[in-house]
Amino acid sequence: MSVNYNIILNEHAGSGRSGQIWPQIKAELDAQHVAYSVISTDYPNHAMLLGEQLAKKTPDTANANTVALAIGGDGTLHEVLSGIKKVVRRYPIPVAYVPVGSGDDLARGIQMSLDWKKALTQILQCQRPHLYNIGTYDETIKHQRGIFTNNFGIGLDAAIITKANQSKTKVWLNQHHMGSLSYLASAIGVLYNQGGFNLMVHVNQQRDIYQKALLVTTTNHPYFGGGVQIAPPATMLDDQLHLVVIEKPNFFKLLWLVFLLATHKHLKSRFVHYYSAKKIHLIVNSIEFGQVDGEELGGRYYDLYMNVDQYPFWIDTSV
Repeated sequence: MSVNYNIILNEHAGSGRSGQIWPQIKAELDAQHVAYSVISTDYPNHAMLLGEQLAKKTPDTANANTVALAIGGDGTLHEVLSGIKKVVRRYPIPVAYVPVGSGDDLARGIQMSLDWKKALTQILQCQRPHLYNIGTYDETIKHQRGIFTNNFGIGLDAAIITKANQSKTKVWLNQHHMGSLSYLASAIGVLYNQGGFNLMVHVNQQRDIYQKALLVTTTNHPYFGGGVQIAPPATMLDDQLHLVVIEKPNFFKLLWLVFLLATHKHLKSRFVHYYSAKKIHLIVNSIEFGQVDGEELGGRYYDLYMNVDQYPFWIDTSV
């Protein structure tokens, strides 16, 4: 099958790493005589508009040979797919991405190579789309709907991402291929000050109330924050969303909990609660930081309905 790759390039991803690597990617595409077009993003959320425009102009037929290829990080892929999903189509446009961002957790989640050359090979040698889970959300207070390929977080992880994105250290770490350390550095400053908040969880017929929730992450696969395994049992193939709620302990127990998280044993802690379901409803009645696929939502209240869906990805991780 002859494939035409519509590349949406975010040269600023990974604090500019994407733009630095792009000439090498282009040279590889040209050497292999790949059919492609490329548009660079010019401003935040531009990739979403470009994804939407691509979905509108691409014929909605079963034999379309178009693949949307995001070059950037998880946030770039999130924007491209969000834009495509704005257009109702009978035949969805497969998506792929070359992971050259800060965290690249989706690549880890589908066991894709983090090396851009190998990742590009897994895309170019793909013969058919592969279905993976994505999360969908409907936030009824601000009437916002969207998708997430990685996770939707409220509380600690969102506060860490907010601090990391504002940190000058992140730029230096990304330039030296140590982007995940920017989250760790930010976590140290946030951990002590982050307070607990009230949370209602409604899963299936079960309703639980937590008075001191610290971290609330609904995830599509095991990873967040640049490789931290927040939900080790999760997979993008199980038709489930995975919710991890961490209650705030005292500071010394919190340090022990961080150790358990690093050794993938945190789900055994009495401060950690784990859910797996197709539908999840969360209510937070205080103003808390939020994030979707590493993109900041700011501080807000939440009445959040989440569901699981599937979408075709043009990636063959067996290559």
